[in-house]
Amino acid sequence: MKYIFTFFFVFCLSTAWAQKYKNSAGFRLGKTDGITYKRFLAETGAVEFILGFGGYDHGMQIYTTYQWHYQIPTQFTESLYLYYGAGGHVGYIRPYSNRKYYRGDSTVVYENEKQTYYAIGVDGVIGLEYRIFTVPMTVSMELKPYFEYYGLRYAQFRFWDFGFTVKYIF
Repeated sequence: MKYIFTFFFVFCLSTAWAQKYKNSAGFRLGKTDGITYKRFLAETGAVEFILGFGGYDHGMQIYTTYQWHYQIPTQFTESLYLYYGAGGHVGYIRPYSNRKYYRGDSTVVYENEKQTYYAIGVDGVIGLEYRIFTVPMTVSMELKPYFEYYGLRYAQFRFWDFGFTVKYIF
C-alpha cells in the first residue's frame, strides 16, 4: 500500500509541476554557441537572451527573441512543445579576409587579415522543446535564421543556424 501511495504522490507532484515553468538557463551548441536564459512572461510567451560566441565570423553578440510556445499533443508525452519567435541582435564580428596581390618583382603575396565590425541584425527562431521535469531540465533543437548588417557596406543572410540547447529549470 505504501508503494502505491508513494507512486501516486510522485506522479501527482510531477504532473502538477510539469504544467509550466518560469525560468531556465543553459548552453546552446551550434553555429552560434552561447549561454542562454529564458523567462516566461505569460503562459505561452517567453523572452530568451543568448550571449553568443563564435558563429560564422568569430565574434560576440547578444541575441534576444520573443517566443510563443505551444504544446504538441502526443500519445506518449505531454512535455513536447513547438516554439517560434522573432527578435534581434547586436555585437561585433571578426571575419577573416584573404588577399592576394603581386609585388613589382612578380612575387605573389598572400595576406590574411582579421577586421572587427559592429553588427546589428534581425533574428527568427523555430524549434522543438522537450521538458524533463524530474531532472529539471529542457532539451531543445532549433533553427535560428538571421539577417545581419555590419560594417559600412556589408550584409548577410544565414538560414542554417541550427542549434541544440540544454537548460536547467528553476
